[in-house]
Amino acid sequence: ARKITPAEARIDWSRPAAEVDAHIRGLSPFPGAWFEAAGPQGPTRIKALMSRLADGAGAPGEVLDDGLRVACGEGAVRLLRVQREGKAAQSAEEMLRGFPVPAGTRLS
Repeated sequence: ARKITPAEARIDWSRPAAEVDAHIRGLSPFPGAWFEAAGPQGPTRIKALMSRLADGAGAPGEVLDDGLRVACGEGAVRLLRVQREGKAAQSAEEMLRGFPVPAGTRLS
């Protein structure tokens, strides 16, 4: 099988939530499905290591609450375990204490 490229590992939030969840689970822990979020020093790449399906609707990639529930093309996923660039893997709750991603933020 050929290697997975970084572009293939990027999360496409316009896909249905079930496909986004399967994409995250399929690439965890390596190479890891990823997205970018705006941070204090510019865009930060974040790996999504664990997720589950959730209720909700909004624009694809829109954060729906302060607990990293993200809207997809159809439905939403809640990110449970993540890893920022250069950091150790941690729960989404732990990451949000030091790297807030407020509701309404658009992830790319």
